[in-house]
Amino acid sequence: MHTTNLTSGSETTPIGKSLNKSGQSASVQALLDHVHALTQDLLEGRVKKYIVDMTKALPNVEPLITINGSCVCSRGNISAICGEAKSKKTFLTSALVASAMAMPSSSLDNFKIVANNPTMKVLWVDTEQGEQHVRKVIERITRMTGAALSGAVAEPRLTTLALRELPPHERKLCLYEAMDLMPYDLVVIDGVADLQRNTNDLEESDALVSELMALSTKTNTHIICVLHTNPGSDKARGHLGSSLQRKAESVLFVHRAGDSSIVEPQFCRNEPFERFAFAVSKEGIPQLTDIPQPEVGRNDVVAIVEDLYGGTIERSTLVARLMESLGLAKTTAHMRVKRLVDRGLLLVDGDRVVSPSASGSREGVTPVTHSHIHTGVGGVNDVNAVTAVNSAATVTPATTVTTATAATPESGPWADDLFAAQGSPEESLRIKPLAHYDYDCPF
Repeated sequence: MHTTNLTSGSETTPIGKSLNKSGQSASVQALLDHVHALTQDLLEGRVKKYIVDMTKALPNVEPLITINGSCVCSRGNISAICGEAKSKKTFLTSALVASAMAMPSSSLDNFKIVANNPTMKVLWVDTEQGEQHVRKVIERITRMTGAALSGAVAEPRLTTLALRELPPHERKLCLYEAMDLMPYDLVVIDGVADLQRNTNDLEESDALVSELMALSTKTNTHIICVLHTNPGSDKARGHLGSSLQRKAESVLFVHRAGDSSIVEPQFCRNEPFERFAFAVSKEGIPQLTDIPQPEVGRNDVVAIVEDLYGGTIERSTLVARLMESLGLAKTTAHMRVKRLVDRGLLLVDGDRVVSPSASGSREGVTPVTHSHIHTGVGGVNDVNAVTAVNSAATVTPATTVTTATAATPESGPWADDLFAAQGSPEESLRIKPLAHYDYDCPF
């Protein structure tokens, strides 16, 4: 509501104050400028502490666990140890921690490849095992550090929490409270997936990993997260595993190889260590051992599956290993696996490749072979087994053929099988698109 001065052509407010060209009074503009300045100061205050100052002197990276001179766990970071169930993840973690804590002594039976850090204090959080099994972990660490030699029942630098009976949110709360109670150099969460309700919940998983990263930075400690991989795979389970693999300083992958377990540096921000193997003695102590070598005389791919992966491994993991160990291109590695499956030297169980010698002892394995290649048309092994056709009435109706052609790519014959039936298997390999081996190949 304003009036207009007709003689001068200028606008006035009801109280008679003239306006500027933009329609705002000088006092309002000044107020807006002041608010803008305050906002800028607020934003600068919030952002400034995160701007990297290259003139600021930073302390050197402080390794807490090193393997053969390579830093695996340093202060202010998180790491992950992944492996299938019963791959001895807890044995490995306890051996690494105990070997780092151990007093330098040639008489102690620990991992000599791990550098000593005798002043380190450790918080061990177990979310899966009952108290009896947790006590065995404590006893093992106490023996490997040398504390048992002095008569100690438990390693005095080790604090252990058994949180199996608590719900996920209370487990996490207890962990945070324990870290507030006293400072630790290293924290182990054996069963990190049990700190949340659903490892496949993207938001919950990312939130948990972010909390652990913030906690490690705030307390200047290192947090080791132990979790499962998918069966026959090196991929950590769920969205939680994927998030940890992206954010962790180091990811160690452990898998069974006969009576031994092999440890590999899956992802490392620092210089990766050389993979190594260990076995558990009759006394229950992890001991370093030689990496099992494939037997001479067997097919090299089958030997890798059986000797290095205990007879079962995810196809993508096997292909990656063949590319590394045998120097094969990705397409060639896929083809090598496929041909072995066609010959029956390897079997298929979902996304896993299984050796026939191992499949008999593994529950739930359904061997998949191309029967239409090995046993002839319709799975007939012998021409004498073909039922004679006496009349046209005994011929299978054409509708059966129509139904068979409607089979899905996963269950129906491959294009190269059709060429093989015509005596030209090599031609089929040239026309098959490259992407087929990367995404569609069921083995």
